[in-house]
Amino acid sequence: MIKRLLQLWHQFPSRQLALIIAAFVTVPNTSALSKPLDFGVAGVPRDLASKRNYDQLFRTLTQNGITEFFPTFQYQEVPRPKTFGFEKDFSAPCRADSSAFKALRNTSMKLIIPAEIVYPNPKSIKEGSTTDSPLAEIIACAGIENISGITNYDEAAFHGISIDSVRRFYNHAKSVAPKIPVLMVHGPIITDRPAFRSSRKRSRYLDDVIAFSAYADIVGFDVYPIPIVVSRVATPLSNGNDTTPDKAVVEYLTWLNSAIPNKPKLMVLQGFSYTDMYEASFLKANVSKELRDIVSPPNAQEINMMVNQAKQNGVSKIIWWGQAALKTSKQAPWPDILRMGQKY
Repeated sequence: MIKRLLQLWHQFPSRQLALIIAAFVTVPNTSALSKPLDFGVAGVPRDLASKRNYDQLFRTLTQNGITEFFPTFQYQEVPRPKTFGFEKDFSAPCRADSSAFKALRNTSMKLIIPAEIVYPNPKSIKEGSTTDSPLAEIIACAGIENISGITNYDEAAFHGISIDSVRRFYNHAKSVAPKIPVLMVHGPIITDRPAFRSSRKRSRYLDDVIAFSAYADIVGFDVYPIPIVVSRVATPLSNGNDTTPDKAVVEYLTWLNSAIPNKPKLMVLQGFSYTDMYEASFLKANVSKELRDIVSPPNAQEINMMVNQAKQNGVSKIIWWGQAALKTSKQAPWPDILRMGQKY
């Protein structure tokens, strides 16, 4: 998806790009249901993350209605991934008296444990064994009451991770902590990826999504549709065509609620602009100013719309992703993300 920024300037004149973006302006749906909604964040803006002051960070989040933390600290994707590397503060080996785990307990923040920091190589999973398990160690360091979930491998079907790896991780997680839910996040259909070019390929992928979801207790998609001209997001209901931001969340949940009706749902939503993922000098040298100026993060109305749509379609958990690339906590859409936590 990030490569779209480099392709589009050659594909469309700047005026035409502006007209394409304008065609996707949306009107939010402001109604809300009474069902509780849990908010989590996969990372935080750089100025907050770099301090490594977890007690202060978690107090800020919980005061704004965000009660779950997924430990990712990657702040750049292009031209190469970069991270602060603080994921190690929440991985094994660990100590219960470390500043990270003490902050969890002191603030009632709940940790979402990623499969990737437990077993980066699925082949190392000791299925059915709780002896010397890094997952058991992390849970012991945090305290089981401070764990809200464990994610299975991210976008596994999308990235070609085998269903056997997903199954083995799920079985291991359940042998270690049977009462902690396992979450599964699926990747969206992207219209300019060869893997989704035909209806047969899309159907096969959605069949995989259903099959993989057997090894999770809560299932959902990550959907980052703004702007569509860059994201090229389709849905299971859009017949291989780009969707629009006002339909993306609704259509994924409509399909999920029909295809996988008996499991709770989550959504991972867009907390960034696609240009945020670039190193600044590389972005300036490779993406025109005209294009940079019209690629923006979700605005307040779009944030509100996506959250309301998720809530109305039965989602119990929303996780924001991508805000780890924001330089400061004043940068959009972070203030709007905090306002959503306060609202619900």
